[in-house]
Amino acid sequence: MIKDVSEVQECPDCASANIVKQPALDQLVCKDCGLLFEPLDPVTEAAYEKAHDLTMGGRKTAKAKPAAKGKKKK
Repeated sequence: MIKDVSEVQECPDCASANIVKQPALDQLVCKDCGLLFEPLDPVTEAAYEKAHDLTMGGRKTAKAKPAAKGKKKK
């Protein structure tokens, strides 16, 4: 999670180093892809990730099936 735009060295979207930092507005502007980036507070970021299924790297976790009772594998 990016907390301070002044620490960012490249665009979070396209990885270009051609960015303009605007610390007063807490924004980055990428001159290559046009991204306007503002860090989100933790609550808003969590809600965004949940809404866009970005938790766990976008992977859905599979639930393991319980073992059958009373049968032993040899």
